[in-house]
Amino acid sequence: MDDFHEIWIDQCEAARGIREAFGLRKALGYLIGEKFLNFLRTANQDPAFAGEIPSFVAEIKDIFDRTEIEAYLDGVQRVGPLGHVVSDEAYEEMLEAGAIHEDPVWWAGEILLIERAKKLLLA
Repeated sequence: MDDFHEIWIDQCEAARGIREAFGLRKALGYLIGEKFLNFLRTANQDPAFAGEIPSFVAEIKDIFDRTEIEAYLDGVQRVGPLGHVVSDEAYEEMLEAGAIHEDPVWWAGEILLIERAKKLLLA
């Protein structure tokens, strides 16, 4: 697929459906906490992805208003699929069972990535 760097278009459309079906928090977690952060990671290595960031940001801002984005980013506790798919209780159970390994170095990187997302989305 030559245009994989344009995957964000389908992801934004999916977020609209998620918002309708499952609510604002799930849609924000899916689009920003999972897909946008993954996109930013990839953009660090791939110029085609980096070039799409302004368009992706504009579309996110079209789907969610500033207060929704800001509230999500200020309160995010987990990112990735586990950030919007599992409940806090299920996450704790998985953590206690050893299914999830928490790594402070990984989380430090995620915090920096979230800060980058904040700068882009709230500028």
